[in-house]
Amino acid sequence: MTPAAAAAFWNKVSKRMSGRNAPNSRLPSQNEELSRHLNQIFEHTTRTLSLFGSIDLFQTIYSMAKIVNVLRRHGGRRRGDDIIDMLSSLLLNHDKTPKRSLFLSFAIASRDKLNNSDARGLSNIAYAYALIKYVPGFDDESDLFDHVAIQAARRKVEFNAQDISNMMWAYATVDKPHALLFQAMADQIAAYEHLGEFKHPQDFSNMMWAYAKAGVSHASFFEKMADHVARLDVLYGFEPQALSNIVWAYAKAVVSHPKLFERVANHIVASDNLDTFDPQALSNTVWAYAKAGFNHPELFEKIANHIVASDKMDRFDPQNLSSTIWAYATAQVPHPKLFKEVADAAIRSKGEFDSQPVANLLWANATMGVTDKQLFLSFVPTAAKLIESYNNQHLANIAWAYAVADVDAPTLFNNHFIKKCVEKEDVFKMEGLFQLYQWNLWQTKETSNPGLPVDLKERCYNAFISEEPTVSKFQDDVVAQLSNIGLDPKEEVLMGSGYRIDALVEVNGKTIGIEVDGPYHFIGRSKSQLGSTILKRRQVPSIDNIELVSVPYWEWDEVGNDEVKKQEYLRRLLGL
Repeated sequence: MTPAAAAAFWNKVSKRMSGRNAPNSRLPSQNEELSRHLNQIFEHTTRTLSLFGSIDLFQTIYSMAKIVNVLRRHGGRRRGDDIIDMLSSLLLNHDKTPKRSLFLSFAIASRDKLNNSDARGLSNIAYAYALIKYVPGFDDESDLFDHVAIQAARRKVEFNAQDISNMMWAYATVDKPHALLFQAMADQIAAYEHLGEFKHPQDFSNMMWAYAKAGVSHASFFEKMADHVARLDVLYGFEPQALSNIVWAYAKAVVSHPKLFERVANHIVASDNLDTFDPQALSNTVWAYAKAGFNHPELFEKIANHIVASDKMDRFDPQNLSSTIWAYATAQVPHPKLFKEVADAAIRSKGEFDSQPVANLLWANATMGVTDKQLFLSFVPTAAKLIESYNNQHLANIAWAYAVADVDAPTLFNNHFIKKCVEKEDVFKMEGLFQLYQWNLWQTKETSNPGLPVDLKERCYNAFISEEPTVSKFQDDVVAQLSNIGLDPKEEVLMGSGYRIDALVEVNGKTIGIEVDGPYHFIGRSKSQLGSTILKRRQVPSIDNIELVSVPYWEWDEVGNDEVKKQEYLRRLLGL
């Protein structure tokens, strides 16, 4: 059997395997004959690798990798299926991982043939090893992907759209952000007069996903790709996962392109239904829009309504659940039914959560003022179990969330939790220090539980009071009218709790704090308080022993510019 014949044989097998319609279906009728000769052909192939040219060798590797991918997807060995059993024994270990010694021998044989390969061959060999998630290393501490990257970068002009897409997908999949290769291919694409060669939507999404995942920035590349997608007449050729990957990539890479985000969002909103979106596509999409700070209420409403109506919450894994709810909290889009459905699903699967989903889930609910006692109580054991895996922000987010929810959790917030906070003291950012300070107030002043040690507590306090207050025109107006009704308001008063009060007045011998609440104290443009507002409204009266009243912006707007009405409003508010 010649190398070309061997390559053709393995290509034929891989196509038959990939074309199977169901895991339990069988290959065509020549199975029995094929089974008898399979081992013999395999041994001949591996024994004669030195005789293979680059095209035949790379085709063989590519075919075998595709076979491995199918075998692993369908569970490897299966009683009664001779071909599956034989291929599994040749290519897989008992734990269903690829036989690395086999694919290392292929890689060694390939290294010296890379110079003679065409662009498709280079793309295929990278794609093949990415499929089986294996980066074969050599004795000189280089690896196959290093050698392929060097050759591909030199010959970038020979690559077509699909080859570039597959190549970059491969490198991102195995976490090999080879700078020379990524720069070369991005330069090549950015230099194109147009992107008409990119006929398949999957090529676009794979490319964008790869660069974002690899953390490679290339402004002209991202702009070129986004401009092209935004200008397309229709996006119906894009699968939901492709659309999700595209906006995810731009959010992940922190690349702003409003026209792209508007185009994709409008397309999704105009869709008859979202049944073709799986949970990951849904969660990644809303995550992307929240992360990018792109406001599109109709998109969030459509996706939330679909999730609630689909009755398929059990298909959402912990990452999907937490990413979804984090997105709605970050974008400040309220949807009580969605939060309830996610909370119920999270409770059912709480044992499957790891550190980041736990922190994001609890933070999101607290941020939106959703203090579901059952949710917070249910997650105490899970949150406590994961204590060793939390980073500094996870610790701060979880602590703050329970403080907002006012759910006492002594088995979570014990000496071990405090010890972990102390260990990470030097890496807490300002926001984390703020959150820990508010948690410490709750622990020590509201629940009489152990709090932070003195040094860390003082650091948190200093951070909490360090922010210079900013006074709005709204606040100036309210303070002026307080003076006009005969009161002597004190502005931006630092209380014993560490909170600042917008205005403090004495009314009939009683101290009253007045909070001038602009839109940023509420969720979006709604009248529902953010978790931070709820926490302050509870802690100041409890700790500083004063009455606290609020002047919400919409009530002030309703009285208009009539100073008499403004003063009447304040008199009613203060009981004068």
